[in-house]
Amino acid sequence: MARFNVLYERWIPVEDQTGRVEELSLLEVLERAENPRVTGSGRPALVAINDPAPPIQFGLYRLLIAFIQDALPVRTVTDLTNLYKQGRFDMAAVERYVAKVGEQRFDLFDPEWPFLQSPPGPDDAKSTVSVANLFFHLPTGTNVIHFHHAYEDGQAIAPAVCARALTAIAPFMTAGGRGYSPSVNGSPPWYVLVRGETLFETLLLNCCVMPLGLPGDTPVAWRSREPVVPGQERPCRSLGEGFTWQPRRVRLIPGEGGRCTYSGVESPVLVREIVYGPGYKHAEGDGWIDPNVAYVESDRRQPLRPREDRELWRDIGPLMLLRKEDYRTEDGRISYSRPLVVTQVRRLKEERRIPRTTHEVVEVYGMRVDKAKVFEWQCERLALPEAVAALPDAGRQVQRALETAERLAGGLRSALKLAYPRGGKSNQRAFERLIQTAVAAYWAELHDEFRTFYIPALAALDPGDLDARARLAAQWLDRAQAAGSRALELALDSLDSDADALARQVQARQHFHRVVAGLRGEGAGKERRRGERRQRRG
Repeated sequence: MARFNVLYERWIPVEDQTGRVEELSLLEVLERAENPRVTGSGRPALVAINDPAPPIQFGLYRLLIAFIQDALPVRTVTDLTNLYKQGRFDMAAVERYVAKVGEQRFDLFDPEWPFLQSPPGPDDAKSTVSVANLFFHLPTGTNVIHFHHAYEDGQAIAPAVCARALTAIAPFMTAGGRGYSPSVNGSPPWYVLVRGETLFETLLLNCCVMPLGLPGDTPVAWRSREPVVPGQERPCRSLGEGFTWQPRRVRLIPGEGGRCTYSGVESPVLVREIVYGPGYKHAEGDGWIDPNVAYVESDRRQPLRPREDRELWRDIGPLMLLRKEDYRTEDGRISYSRPLVVTQVRRLKEERRIPRTTHEVVEVYGMRVDKAKVFEWQCERLALPEAVAALPDAGRQVQRALETAERLAGGLRSALKLAYPRGGKSNQRAFERLIQTAVAAYWAELHDEFRTFYIPALAALDPGDLDARARLAAQWLDRAQAAGSRALELALDSLDSDADALARQVQARQHFHRVVAGLRGEGAGKERRRGERRQRRG
């Protein structure tokens, strides 16, 4: 009978501080994860999970976090602080937890309760599909074959790789046709992982101990005794349940060994088919909040999700800085809530439970989809200087600066549309590409300005200088205007030079400058009102 126990078999790819990557078992990862400055260990510290597929990489982090919070447990600020001071995980407590849960619950091929899967059912034979359905990036059905030049029926995957793929189901599963619901967060959002200097710190800093207001203590998937009911709509009652949510009914079917078509490694057991069908459907409105997700707050709360042609850095306000009470859009309808794990790290630093010098660095994972269709996935790192992260109104200042840039980008688009010849329908597609290229050039230049000018300038602000923020906002507008003007001129230079075309180009330039003038007028008006309020207070 096939066996693969994730506690003892090596399947989690980790990287140490020398850059060496190796696969370890779940227990080996926890035993090796430590803060060497505290423990005095002479061995190279583990620094990260390292998988080439971002959804799987985040899935592995989330699995380890769920295991740690359930096993040790980590439920309060005191629990988290004590572990941080110890510099390593309590393996004796982990062993007691495993004995209580039962080792068999961590076996991928357990005949009753296979790990992160559903127990056997009477209709399993009717629900078998290729193992390729476990992976977002392997071709299945009518999906186009991209980089893996093999049909789905030819895939034969090693248990270690299947185990990794199972961890990505809970955070990233999309809708998949009738009866196939997405996971607990709906269409995949941006997931924000707070990064520590070591893997130990990263795992611990993402153990959310802030109040979530969830109504119960439903166990994680490997402790549950409830079989997954296809299509059952249910609320998410606990953090552990949300982290191991089961939107699909899955069971691996072990087969003859050979060479894994995914990793190229020889394995005594390969999985070619799986049982696969609808799982739980999340009941919206139950109060579930994912601690690694930023939210857009309007008439209802929605996770912040990847959007086409929108670079990640433009959402740094919601992802790293803004709390609901910090900022609202001009019409007052929209505010943002940064992930709870980001707020938690800020509070831990303010309360001196962890060093105030702890870097505020996050890794952001996302997958842009349309129902079951995956367009792209992404993993990108964002960082802020401590001086900016600690500034009380940094989120508001950054968001205003980026919204100014957004409005200028809108002005650039509308200006270029004025340069389009009336009735030139045959050239419309090419002209749209020209506009997209110009706007992309604008944002690329402004990204450099944001990194090298705006953020350092914000970090250097004198809190006692009441006019410094207005001066910085004006300087940022100057740089955004310069970037927009260069992008506009580059696009106009490629157009016709007859009299009608030149007249349209003049209109385009005039429109862009009117947008800039409007933004300057708004800035001056706001500064005048702020000065009047200061005078009244004085």
